[in-house]
Amino acid sequence: NFRTMHFGSTVTFSTTNTVGSFLNNDYLNVNNGYLSTDDISMIEDNSTWYLGVVGNSGFSYKLAKYKDDSMSSYAPSMQAKIGLLRIGELMAGEFDIYQNNFTYWELTPTDEERMRVEDHSSFTNNYTPNNNRFAVKPALNLKSNVIITGGDGTKNNPFTLALE
Repeated sequence: NFRTMHFGSTVTFSTTNTVGSFLNNDYLNVNNGYLSTDDISMIEDNSTWYLGVVGNSGFSYKLAKYKDDSMSSYAPSMQAKIGLLRIGELMAGEFDIYQNNFTYWELTPTDEERMRVEDHSSFTNNYTPNNNRFAVKPALNLKSNVIITGGDGTKNNPFTLALE
């Protein structure tokens, strides 16, 4: 199920802003039909989501995670079970590039007022978080004891997973 929504009232991702609240509450509620109890049991309980600001021109995607290009210290972060991908990680066009013609929110702000979005052809743009509705593509980390039990990772034969 594809879902579009406002990011929130601020560019800072959290479990209480619009997108973060949906991902860490409604999305994790088995009654809403997104994930099963087994799916949820494989997700790491608390992941670190880096909230570094990456400007528009001459930017380095490293700034999404680090304070500067030397990578000597981390950007601000927050803890949550579900987040969004940062710039440099999101490749929205991986399946059905033109069938699912969506633009997705990224975790990476452009500045204090605008969020970065990426469309189905990997083009990025910037929008204020509360004035536009874009698609949400959840990101999560799997527990270390999750194993691949089948599939080859393609659209027609996706991986199947289980806890070891």
